[in-house]
Amino acid sequence: MSNVNTDGLPPEMQQRIADIIEGAKQKAVAANVPQAPAPQPPAPIQKVPNLMDHTIALRQEVAHLTQRVEALGQVTEAVGNAVGQMYAMFQQQTTLTDPGTTYSENFQAQVEDGDY
Repeated sequence: MSNVNTDGLPPEMQQRIADIIEGAKQKAVAANVPQAPAPQPPAPIQKVPNLMDHTIALRQEVAHLTQRVEALGQVTEAVGNAVGQMYAMFQQQTTLTDPGTTYSENFQAQVEDGDY
């Protein structure tokens, strides 16, 4: 037996444990033996693409490119809107107003007599 302490067990139990340990040793030895590599299945025969296969592949590629062009258009539009908003935000007032005057005084100053 190995380093397993089975002294307090009945003889039939000791024999059973010894058989289990011996079986495990045999399996370990058998697992270390290199096995012959399994034969590889033959490579599948590749079908030569016909005109229909090419047409389907081209349609898929055109659909993919169409989606990319639409996305690019959306990005361009969003960037244009953002630039427009920034321009409006930083655009300054073209005429100076006197902060001491009221709205009606400013309006009267801007209206010319020829407008009537």
